[in-house]
Amino acid sequence: MINRKKKIILIQFVIFLVALTLLYNTYRDKNEVIKPLTKVDVDVETNVNRFNDVQYSGFDLNGNRYTLIAGKANFKTETPEAINMENVEANFYLKDDTILKVVSDKGLYNNISLDMKFKKNVKTTYLTNKMFSDRLNYLNSSGKLIATGNVRGESVEKGNFFADNAEYDLSSKMLNFSMFNKKRVNVKLKN
Repeated sequence: MINRKKKIILIQFVIFLVALTLLYNTYRDKNEVIKPLTKVDVDVETNVNRFNDVQYSGFDLNGNRYTLIAGKANFKTETPEAINMENVEANFYLKDDTILKVVSDKGLYNNISLDMKFKKNVKTTYLTNKMFSDRLNYLNSSGKLIATGNVRGESVEKGNFFADNAEYDLSSKMLNFSMFNKKRVNVKLKN
């Protein structure tokens, strides 16, 4: 009987020590200032939703798969289909297993019509061809990319071109050039 009482007292003493340790650890840093882990920026525009590291993907009306990635994005609550983006990269995976890549500083994506607009430092890459422009619009309904403003292209096999406007048809893979005034399109072909 004495042995049993000693065991009970020992167990109660261990439980008391554990409880005392828990209480001490819980309340010992009560006056310590807690530093926030993340910085929250409060937006003064209450009708704007902002996101970081956004990715959209899907299929266009021609059956080509695409991914659209942006470092920052936002949209107004009254027009949630119009997504404004920064640091944009779009990849079009065409049916012939080639990739058309578009990179720009800014962009606009309509998540209903799937149209995309790229602005500022637009660079388009397809196979060994590169095209640079001020703006590039992807019109999903017609499957066309329309580049405007200081359009210039470089091709390893075919040469260079300079134009005001270039239109690329994704299905026929035809590139058409035009100028807004009476100047001529400047094309230098390689032999």
